Amino acid sequence: MEVVHLVERNQEAIVAKASSLLQRGGVVAVPTDTVYGLVADVLQATAVRKIFRIKKRSHLKAMPVFVRDTAMASAYAYFDPQVGKLLEEVWPGRTTVVLRKKESMPDLVTGGERTVGMRIPGHPFLAALLAAYPNPLTGTSANLSGSEPAASGVDVQLVFQRHIPRPDLLVDGGMLPASSASTVLDITNPSNPRILRMGAITKEKLDEYLRITNGFRITNS
Repeated sequence: MEVVHLVERNQEAIVAKASSLLQRGGVVAVPTDTVYGLVADVLQATAVRKIFRIKKRSHLKAMPVFVRDTAMASAYAYFDPQVGKLLEEVWPGRTTVVLRKKESMPDLVTGGERTVGMRIPGHPFLAALLAAYPNPLTGTSANLSGSEPAASGVDVQLVFQRHIPRPDLLVDGGMLPASSASTVLDITNPSNPRILRMGAITKEKLDEYLRITNGFRITNS
């Protein structure tokens, strides 16, 4: 696993390096606005399968997806203009929104489910990578399935140093600010949004977003 250390002056070069690797079917460990994640091109089945092997994760478990904007999200998931307004409020940020997927989103990524969890991350490096890359990226945590997520580049190295396969590249952005995983909001039924996982964004904050967009009250699953 190659390691590159991210600083402001080399971000553009690392984005180009990571993009080239992703286009060739590689897997990159990156800092996000929650924990370190593993990104791969969702349209490259070989790369997605490699993530399942890296994490020792069942291929029946869906992976969340990073998108650059709501326009990209709409190419892979169904949502109406009202939901689109909500997405503009909660993204970029630490809320994963579950939507009904389109055929363009591979079943391999969603574990065969008819839904997909998406978000626009708020980390500047990841935002730059998504802006430069043509396709959505996987947004799963950089850890072995069921273990604690990695909060630093050192953590990522410790997790994977004894395991094969491992990520092809680690973008080491140092220690991340303390954060929970993203909150997961199911809005496949817009009249009854449900929180599937409480995380970094509170129910009260999501209710505030819904009031802004003339939405409905959220219920806990």
